[in-house]
Amino acid sequence: MPKSMYPELFTPINIGAVKLQNRVVFPPISTNFARKDGHLTELFLKHYLRRARGEAGLIIVENSCVSYPEGKHGAYEPRIDSWEFYEGWRNFANEFKKYSSALSVELTHHGWKDRGVDFLSAEKIREIIDSYGTAAEIACKAGFDMVEVQGAHGLLVNQFLSPLTNHREDEWGTPERFAIELRKEIAKRCGRDFPVTIRLAVDDFKDGGINLEEGKSIARVLSEHYDMIQADIGLGPKELRLEPMPYRQGWRAYLAEKIRPLNVPVTAVGMIREPEVAVNILRTQAELIVLGRALIADPDWLVKVKEGRVNEIRKCIGCSECIKARHDEDTAIRCGVNPQVGREVEIKPAKLKKTVVVIGGGPAGLEAARVAMLRGHEVHLFYDEFGGALNIAAVPPGKEKIKWLIEFYRNVLFDNDRVVHYPGKATKERVLSLNPDAVIMATGSRPIMPWPPEPEFLYTYEDVLRRRVILKNNNVLVGGGGLVGCETASFLAEHNSVTIVEMLPEIAMGMETLSRAHLLNELSLKHVKVMTGTRITGVEQGKVALDNGEILDIDAMVMAFGSKPYVPFSLDDVPTVVVGDAKKVRNIYSATSEGFRAATNL
Repeated sequence: MPKSMYPELFTPINIGAVKLQNRVVFPPISTNFARKDGHLTELFLKHYLRRARGEAGLIIVENSCVSYPEGKHGAYEPRIDSWEFYEGWRNFANEFKKYSSALSVELTHHGWKDRGVDFLSAEKIREIIDSYGTAAEIACKAGFDMVEVQGAHGLLVNQFLSPLTNHREDEWGTPERFAIELRKEIAKRCGRDFPVTIRLAVDDFKDGGINLEEGKSIARVLSEHYDMIQADIGLGPKELRLEPMPYRQGWRAYLAEKIRPLNVPVTAVGMIREPEVAVNILRTQAELIVLGRALIADPDWLVKVKEGRVNEIRKCIGCSECIKARHDEDTAIRCGVNPQVGREVEIKPAKLKKTVVVIGGGPAGLEAARVAMLRGHEVHLFYDEFGGALNIAAVPPGKEKIKWLIEFYRNVLFDNDRVVHYPGKATKERVLSLNPDAVIMATGSRPIMPWPPEPEFLYTYEDVLRRRVILKNNNVLVGGGGLVGCETASFLAEHNSVTIVEMLPEIAMGMETLSRAHLLNELSLKHVKVMTGTRITGVEQGKVALDNGEILDIDAMVMAFGSKPYVPFSLDDVPTVVVGDAKKVRNIYSATSEGFRAATNL
């Protein structure tokens, strides 16, 4: 597919005096790759250089602290509040000179979300404004092309803009005043021609806060001072800016559309994954688009579009593994579909080419096969079903994006002369007949079944999600309230009355917080009954006994008590690595990560 199919993506545009080569912005996504003391690391640099190699028009380095410690936002937030950090930022900017991407950094102060800004003295406000000026001057002198002010997500600038957190009756009670004074201070330090953009809360998504009409007015005022506005979300729910998988692509772009036209470019953000979606937004809603998690999952997204290799894009599926790492665990981000995130190692050709057998077509096996192929090995790939457990993981409502990962592997592994496919069961004899130098065992898992399935009554979650059985207008009990049990219940609740029985005190434990909340809300909306702290003690046709003495009359029961690793055979004389669920039942990230590591170690 030629570049001309998506010309809007590749049309240059100016932000102030800085010309961008295309309309793609990589936003300031927190990585936790910096040191706890705020200094930058080699991994931090490599992460951003890898995105620059992907030719994004503008790269904005993640939220960086302008006032330490009061304004710190995250345990590993980089610091740009003191000249102590100048050398690190200068070295960082120098490394970018070999790439065509423009370079920015987001200047951030956490503020006082619970207290608002009413308590701040005028002297303190001026002190904070001065700290923004110092941070911008450090960036400017270090060689950055511009800076961005974080004015959304409930942080300090947003707190001045919002009527929920700013009730002042002095000059600082004017919502835009603080943001305008910041811009003036930066111009004083760096010159008016040094561009400054703002990530702007145009809707708080909270009663009494900024609404879209007010956001449009604020944007109009600030467009006289700032060189680009990214239309974003304010004080409202975190879920709306860190969207779980079920959210629709590009749903937030309307925020950009509603504040246009302005005399500066407007940028749209929010779950943009496919070039068709990106181009449609550029045609009608915004001048630029943000590709955040999309470029985490595939830093070559734009290059592949330009070269007509759209089918090779490894699209972000919204698994929220990056969010779980950064926001739940406060550790370095990772990616469920791109195991190189957090490693930033290149896949290098193998010195010695080998015959490699990969057994299993799930994410662990397919990633192992992909990497082994790229390293130049001869790969023999066995699978019962291409995609493995991904096929049933994509069945519950809102999980359709998982199919993108299957499509990616299909597009890169088929029609390649270094990969031979063997659909069907792998046998020990068949594998050994290939005289392999190494075997990667990625055979996945099998459902735990405390009771044997019974026709017309007792089934496994695989029976349901693979549609071996169709249940409609039934009273169904799902045994097990883990992720699989909850998603199976959500699927069944489309046409049945469903009860989940879980022995632990909560259901969907271990999930990323926002995705879990979204799933629990869906179960509530579908009137799924949940019984926690309850164990199933007996099952017979039409009845289930519980440890609290209850006996439930039901039409069908679905076992979702988890899964156990499955390894069909061992090979004593061939080096073998077991990966993914065949090693220990976990998630997509663990599978792809172990498949990647096994193949890079060959």
